[in-house]
Amino acid sequence: MASDPAVRVSVPTVWSEVCGAMLLHLLGPFQQIDEDARPQDDAHLHGDARPQEEARTHMVFYPFRHGAGFVPDEEILAALPEDVALRASVGIERVLVPGGWEEGWKEHFRPITVGRICVRPPWEEPPTGDLLDIVLTPGLAFGTGLHATTRGVLELLQREAPGGPVLDVGTGTGILAIAAGRLGFFPVRALDNDPQAAEVARENTLENGVEAQVKVLDVSQVPAEWVEGATILANLMLEPVLALIDRLAALDVDFRRLIVSGILMGEQEAIVEEAASRAELAVTERVHEAEWAGLVVVPAGR
Repeated sequence: MASDPAVRVSVPTVWSEVCGAMLLHLLGPFQQIDEDARPQDDAHLHGDARPQEEARTHMVFYPFRHGAGFVPDEEILAALPEDVALRASVGIERVLVPGGWEEGWKEHFRPITVGRICVRPPWEEPPTGDLLDIVLTPGLAFGTGLHATTRGVLELLQREAPGGPVLDVGTGTGILAIAAGRLGFFPVRALDNDPQAAEVARENTLENGVEAQVKVLDVSQVPAEWVEGATILANLMLEPVLALIDRLAALDVDFRRLIVSGILMGEQEAIVEEAASRAELAVTERVHEAEWAGLVVVPAGR
């Protein structure tokens, strides 16, 4: 069986969710495995074996499949939180993994329910009752709904009556665009700077009966006509969130609200709030789960 080049990043389990989310944007989707179920190494090019003094999580990334190619260790470390103890404990190994790894993520994808929204993979049974059923095939894009940042947006999205246009920035699999469309927002628009993610989002919106316009664009290219009167969804990391706020300030177009997630509680949360204030925006609501914060941002004075 053919083998695929992979990068295995090992971190203390308490840091796994944060590190996984941050590295996903750099290296692509990953397979998470238990301490005693590490993939067989066909080639161990380099790494640092460390004492197993605490629970650890191993994340196996396939950057060549994702299109990232070779990413140096220094760049991987730089993408992680600036915690001295964490960075000293990180293990990075280059390995070859037997083919067939694409099926591994399925064991981690189970149906989840947030408010009226149920997200499930196609191999699970539909929900009963009045839940809005979303069937999602993630492929090689982020956004099964399992992550706390996605759940935060879904929760905040349902705190106001649906209606009007919606824009999903950094759509990934399209889960947020689909949820908004199923709730009653229209028109539904989405963008992502990754062509592969945009294609997955197009397929998923179509399969879920949501009419959506999906474009390959960066946050700096958000069209003004897509912002006007819109609810804007942004499940992104800190830097693109700040870039989006700058873009909204430059456009000077009135929008309904901006729902931000993908940022860490505390320092990053404060940085976003300060950037919003400089752009004459105000934080009106927030949710916290684990280490993550979700914020609702609206034009100041509303």
